[in-house]
Amino acid sequence: MYPLKFIPIYQDRIWGGKNLEKVFGRTIHGDHVGESWDLSSHPNGTSIVENGVLAGKSLNEIILEYKEKLMGKKFAHEKSFPLLIKILDANDNLSIQVHPDDEYAQKVEGEEGKTEAWYVVHAKEEAQIIYGLKNHITKEGFIRAVENNQIMDAVKKVPVKSGDMIFVPAGTIHALLDGVMVYEVQQNSDTTYRIYDYDRVGDDGKRRELHIEKAMEVINFAEQPSTIFKNTSVHCQHFSMEKLSIAGEIAEKTKDQFLIYCVIEGSGEIRYKDVVESLRAGETVLIPACLGNFMIKGNLILLKIM
Repeated sequence: MYPLKFIPIYQDRIWGGKNLEKVFGRTIHGDHVGESWDLSSHPNGTSIVENGVLAGKSLNEIILEYKEKLMGKKFAHEKSFPLLIKILDANDNLSIQVHPDDEYAQKVEGEEGKTEAWYVVHAKEEAQIIYGLKNHITKEGFIRAVENNQIMDAVKKVPVKSGDMIFVPAGTIHALLDGVMVYEVQQNSDTTYRIYDYDRVGDDGKRRELHIEKAMEVINFAEQPSTIFKNTSVHCQHFSMEKLSIAGEIAEKTKDQFLIYCVIEGSGEIRYKDVVESLRAGETVLIPACLGNFMIKGNLILLKIM
């Protein structure tokens, strides 16, 4: 086993754009690429290895073949990877939405819930997101706001800037708005309940489906999460994400747990025994649990995810 890179899976979205070219120098096709799935074992997009002797194999094949060596003891019996790593390019407003927790999603959708976190890679001047409900909004009040097409009166618009780190627990109403690009770490789920979508139509000429009834069953109407986004790390039961700044080199160790590094800025390399794997902005690297000690060298800003 060795540090693994994967071929990005590009997903066209009605709100997408071409900023992956501008920010990370990616070659993309189309004008509405909204998501790059950079590490995924989900049926809606499964990663293929790009480098080394395992090139061409899917992440699911590698999980079956290497199991504990790749995943570590904690996930040795899993058939899929527990996390999904994306880059989202909001060239337009995303739908106002919410994700279910594990209990609801497993019962209703047959997959895991969706708690996630964002690191803001790029934000235009005066960029905002929708994040949580305004104070004292009850379930009944929110239902009235939806019915009266006044949902903007019930949700919070919050300013964001590059470098912000935002935790989005399941049940939190949220939406990226235009001019924001984020790295996203999330549970291995593709379940989203749209509440409001600006009356946009899909390729079939019809308004895109909303999921009001399900959304109302999973929205957290209790105390809303903090809108202070200055943290350099996020920790929850499903994952942790930490920002690292490297100038020179640091020693790292897997400790029987896979590690993921997303390169935000700069360039460098990972050194493991006689293996050297280059790093550049916009790349995601999966470090197998069995790797043990390795070095990261260069001038880099990274997200370390586990």
